[in-house]
Amino acid sequence: MALVSNFNSLKAQDVNEVLEKIQFFYENIKTLKTNFIQETIFLDGSKEIRTGKLLIKKPGKFRWEYEKPERFLIISDGVKVFVYYPKEKEVLIYPSGKMISSQLALGFMNGRGSIKKDLKLESYEILSKNTWRISFLPLKKDPHIEKIVLTVNLDTGEVKEFYFINTVGEKIKIVFKNLEYNLNLENSLFAFVPPRDSKIVNVYQEK
Repeated sequence: MALVSNFNSLKAQDVNEVLEKIQFFYENIKTLKTNFIQETIFLDGSKEIRTGKLLIKKPGKFRWEYEKPERFLIISDGVKVFVYYPKEKEVLIYPSGKMISSQLALGFMNGRGSIKKDLKLESYEILSKNTWRISFLPLKKDPHIEKIVLTVNLDTGEVKEFYFINTVGEKIKIVFKNLEYNLNLENSLFAFVPPRDSKIVNVYQEK
């Protein structure tokens, strides 16, 4: 199901208009479902490829379901974020908004952020008539994120690819495939109860 926004009749004449189009698109969807391919390039030049599925439901709920090569979950119920490694039988628990990573930097997609308020525009590149690549820096100095790069479809305002550089220098690229919007996603998909035999680690404590 493709979402057609009222911005489709506009031609993007400057980068601010493109940013508004992206924000408008994600403000007007309720859910998102997609497959993804994640490539990480480490400092020694080695690469790691992971694949899986992503579900988002506003406000603040998401489910990153990693399938290959190792299965693990990152789930937010809107209050807490659970990272579950079934092989190690370990669960990490973060208060929502405290965990900063490539999975959580897209706050404007899950209804918990604004692309213009949370990120600082660095540069942009016109790849084709309908595709732009836009680079951002954190609005404030961040201990985890150095740069975020989005590849955007101008016809819709949707993000097709997400490129992330952390402060260690690792490069992470996430490509979204088979994007679907406004599906009926049950809240149970975003709920997580740690298995009884799992080790639970509370990474941050609420203040």
